[in-house]
Amino acid sequence: MMPSILRRRRGFSLAEVLVTMGILGILGVALTRLLLTQGRFADHQNALRNARAVSRQSLNVLMSDLRMVQDSGGIDSAATDGSGIRVIVPYRFGLNCGVAGDANVVSMLPVDSLVLDQAVYAGFAWRNAFGRYSVVYPDNPLTTDAPVSTTSGTQCTGNAAGQAQIRLTSVSGRSGVMLDVSPSQPAAPVGQAVFLFQRITYSFGASSAFPGKIGLWRNVQGGTAEEIVAPFDSDARFRFWTAGADTSVLSPPALSDIRGVDVVFAANSTYTPTGRTAVAKSKVVTSMFFKNVRSY
Repeated sequence: MMPSILRRRRGFSLAEVLVTMGILGILGVALTRLLLTQGRFADHQNALRNARAVSRQSLNVLMSDLRMVQDSGGIDSAATDGSGIRVIVPYRFGLNCGVAGDANVVSMLPVDSLVLDQAVYAGFAWRNAFGRYSVVYPDNPLTTDAPVSTTSGTQCTGNAAGQAQIRLTSVSGRSGVMLDVSPSQPAAPVGQAVFLFQRITYSFGASSAFPGKIGLWRNVQGGTAEEIVAPFDSDARFRFWTAGADTSVLSPPALSDIRGVDVVFAANSTYTPTGRTAVAKSKVVTSMFFKNVRSY
């Protein structure tokens, strides 16, 4: 009898269909919510990575400049609120050969042409026998006081009395040069280090790419300010390390006491994640200590 009954039954009852649809509906809603939650979580994580990338992009540029700064007097200006610093950044090194006329003759090491093209000369510095640098700011660094090829090359290469006996070197096809730098510095010891520098201002200011947000700006003195990266919020700033300190300070100390900086990258994502009302934020603090140290 049972096989006969089963053969006569050709469909589902209304109750079975309703129960099945109800179960499928519950599973569908649960799956949809799961996918939506996972999608929003993934978008939020992507926004956090985007915010962290803002900090990393800033770090690469800052690191290359600040690591070359002299450990005493390397910062010649600092905003009281920590929003900006101006640093003396060497871009070419050499040796002092002595004074000829109204200029010092210097023998400079080879350097990549791209470095020279991007640099804006602001002055030079010479090191004394105790390892301290004296910074010289010419009156007209881009015109009449700009470094020029010397006509007194024997002051560097000659072996007569008072001549430096310094030979030019070449590296990878690039040759060193002998330059006149002015004004002359008779007190500069022959054979001691000399570097040419540019003055670069780093500051956190209103962003042009993201209105209402903060951007990190780089301005080479004599050049044009450029926005390196954005967006940041108002917590982005510089803090200052002094000699012997175990923590950085908010307010700038005496400029000659600054040995490094903390850069507070309070970065924001460039977009608002799905399901959120605000951008993602990532706060990164990086310590950068000046590496061009004195010999004592």
